[in-house]
Amino acid sequence: MLNKGCSNIPRELGDWITILGKSLPLRAVGTCLELLVGAMLTRSGFVTQSWGC
Repeated sequence: MLNKGCSNIPRELGDWITILGKSLPLRAVGTCLELLVGAMLTRSGFVTQSWGC
């Protein structure tokens, strides 16, 4: 992965991502984490609204 120049992920966030990743079926991990990160980056959209319910 090309992450040159990126800041480190805060420890607490990394811990939660790890917990979520380990609790999901292997085939769903990538999709779920992509949706979660997308929801954290934007304030609008159907994915963000569904996660906030």
